[in-house]
Amino acid sequence: MKFIKWKILIITCLVCLSSILLGLYLWDDLPDKVAIHFNIYNEADNFASKGFAVFGLPIMMVFLQMFCCIINDLNSHKHGKRIKLETATKWIIPIMTIILQIITFGYSLGWNIDIRKAVAIIIGVMFLVIGNYLPKLDYVKNYNLDTEKARKINRFIGYETVIMGVLMLITIFLPPIATAIWLVLLIPYTIISVIYGIKVGRKTD
Repeated sequence: MKFIKWKILIITCLVCLSSILLGLYLWDDLPDKVAIHFNIYNEADNFASKGFAVFGLPIMMVFLQMFCCIINDLNSHKHGKRIKLETATKWIIPIMTIILQIITFGYSLGWNIDIRKAVAIIIGVMFLVIGNYLPKLDYVKNYNLDTEKARKINRFIGYETVIMGVLMLITIFLPPIATAIWLVLLIPYTIISVIYGIKVGRKTD
């Protein structure tokens, strides 16, 4: 495991756990049951204990972050370093953890937060970041494709991803049904990506 970048892994995991400090600071003000899931109409539809919201969620995100970092480092070890992409992807989960915990606690404390719009902004920006970096990759994970084919596939999916990110950001100015339609669009987005990848991968020069 020499190729694992332990410093950034530890730092980002600590950032995820730092949201616990906010929960402890607000502990006495938080209700015993905290809303942790919402529908597109900004209505809470799932609740958890205060302890789970403060401690459990950040710890779950730490495990997810560890998995993300290890996968990134495995790819880096196998395909070569891509510092900007690695940095961007390794900081997505920690930043999301802090923002989502602030939103979760704020909603429970009665803040006037539109959860749908807040999540739409987070997802939209995430798609834009990922879509921006995908064209810079010259490999497709787990597939032995030549560099040019890999770049072509990643470039296409990158453009798709940027478009999806822009569409998600547009939904914040539209009724909640727009967000539901965006979620449905994930199906053709995925299917088109797969079909295009297979088509390019099988194409002979």
